[in-house]
Amino acid sequence: MRTALLLLALSGAANAESGPASPVAVLSSDSAHYRQALDGFTEAWGSTVTVLSLGEVPPPQAWAFVAIGSKAAARRWPRDAVVVSCLAPSASAGDGAALTRVSLLPDPAILVARLRALAPKLRVLRVLWSSESAREDAEALVDAGENQGLVVLSERIDPPSLLPERLRGLGDPTDGLWLMPDPALVNEQSFATVREYAAARRIPFFGPTEGLAERGAAATVSVTFHEMGRAAALALRARLSGRPGPETVRAARVTVTVNGPAARAAGLGPRFVGADKVLP
Repeated sequence: MRTALLLLALSGAANAESGPASPVAVLSSDSAHYRQALDGFTEAWGSTVTVLSLGEVPPPQAWAFVAIGSKAAARRWPRDAVVVSCLAPSASAGDGAALTRVSLLPDPAILVARLRALAPKLRVLRVLWSSESAREDAEALVDAGENQGLVVLSERIDPPSLLPERLRGLGDPTDGLWLMPDPALVNEQSFATVREYAAARRIPFFGPTEGLAERGAAATVSVTFHEMGRAAALALRARLSGRPGPETVRAARVTVTVNGPAARAAGLGPRFVGADKVLP
């Protein structure tokens, strides 16, 4: 594996003068979300790319890929391929492939800074997650909080059905709740459970997607699908140039959306510092 990665790096460096390899994008489906990510990827890449549906076979010479969606990321890749996965939180590399994962979580340092600007009294944040694939992001958020003076307590809910019981047992101190972008935990039932728990205790409930603010979360700090695609393009370009990088990358551009009534009820405001959108 080390030899393969070294050869890939040397190949990328050797091709730098003639430009990066042309990537192939593989989509799990034709959903609007995946198309938005593809648009972001194409924009950041600077040119159109070959796009394949899930069942199509890549050209035999292709070795640089962006996989958009979990099903696309789970396909079998050519040996020694360079793959960046997007919107695929549990993606893992196959035999001989070098994979970089774009996280659903924004840059933790930026996330913490935006939350603290919005909620200056926030001292202890409980982070709720379930899937093993979310562990790395939860730990990164804990580290980011420590660096900025925020206590982040990681709470794994496994299985997700234990959420009501675990919430009842949290106790103090808790100044706010953050629901990780973990598909195993983010659903209608769990969202309603966390929202009602937070409302009863008058603490803010923060979520990772803008739609949750529309449904009653006090505020959300989210990364658009378009921006995730941009992050995937930057990560792939770095890999093809031979520059070393982390296995997980996170987008830096975020959108903070505040649900005005829910935020005020949770003790936020009257000014929502750093909010990009405030819902009436």
